[in-house]
Amino acid sequence: MRISERGRPIDWAGITDRLIAGMETCDPIYRPTNFWVPGMRQLSANLHARELDSFKSWPGASTWFYPVYGAGFSNATIKATYGFVETVNPKVSEFWLSSSLNGSREARRDFDAARLFWDQSRWPFDLNNYGESREGRPPQRYRMTGSEDVGWGKPYLNYLLCLAALSRHVHEPPRSFIEIGGGFGTLGEIVQQRDAGARYVNLDIPPLLTVAAYYLTTLFGQERVITPDLVPEVGPIEVTCCACVPNWRLPDVSGPFDVFVNTYSFQEMEPHVVDHYVAAIAATGTRYVLSVNSILGKRKAVDGQEGGVIEPVTSAAIIAKFQQRGYSLLATYRDPLIISAAEIAVLERI
Repeated sequence: MRISERGRPIDWAGITDRLIAGMETCDPIYRPTNFWVPGMRQLSANLHARELDSFKSWPGASTWFYPVYGAGFSNATIKATYGFVETVNPKVSEFWLSSSLNGSREARRDFDAARLFWDQSRWPFDLNNYGESREGRPPQRYRMTGSEDVGWGKPYLNYLLCLAALSRHVHEPPRSFIEIGGGFGTLGEIVQQRDAGARYVNLDIPPLLTVAAYYLTTLFGQERVITPDLVPEVGPIEVTCCACVPNWRLPDVSGPFDVFVNTYSFQEMEPHVVDHYVAAIAATGTRYVLSVNSILGKRKAVDGQEGGVIEPVTSAAIIAKFQQRGYSLLATYRDPLIISAAEIAVLERI
């Protein structure tokens, strides 16, 4: 249990239990698909066995919602590796080797790419003085501007790269965002850090919805975050600040929004589920779509086993679904903005 800034007891475990019960009775289209069944099971176990204040370092975090840089070298293994490298090439410094193996060079590349690509004339955005919170005990935190107080991890920088692509197409700074599969709430953190008056809605399944609600409430206080237990049970859901809403309540969320965001989660769903979400988002009157999903789709399940998708959803298929509902493709981005198996797609409905 956690006490919010306004003194209202928040029973996070109870919220999660009620969300899981609601998911079991909602329309099946909103339930976890084959890919996510193992993830939900593992994260539910993490939630009950560990403290929320360390969620970024849970055993299942790096697999399901907290990607990391590097190849898993610890300080000890880097030091041991340097002992060998020094015998082969004495010119190599320990600092150079460490920054190459601990992921900091990759983080620096992403940070610089976001800063170089961002169109500050269209969307003025402070990229240097805001970063990822230490809340949740992140396993990685890279300081790149000389400030001891500001650092970045891969989830945060992933979003900055995506938003950098969007910055090249907006006509004015967007102030309302709706997201499906928002992980632990990174986009909400980014948006609310810079604009306390912005709107952000995260629609997701438990237990990640609980994690996101906890994180955003801890960062910004109960007065700026609607947690799942405060979402009305029936009727329209009006959001004037930041909200974590069960995904099956999407039809009740009142629009319009400036931007819809989906990063790396449509690719984990089945085609008919994605089609349903695309139709629902289009119905909200959202203007821009920012999709970051796999070019080839995720791996297929083996013999119907849990994990993996039954039928892969590709970035091109997602783009086509939005085009069928009146959106125009503005651009797609890959290397050098992002280096991954995915592409960023920006669409607009005029």
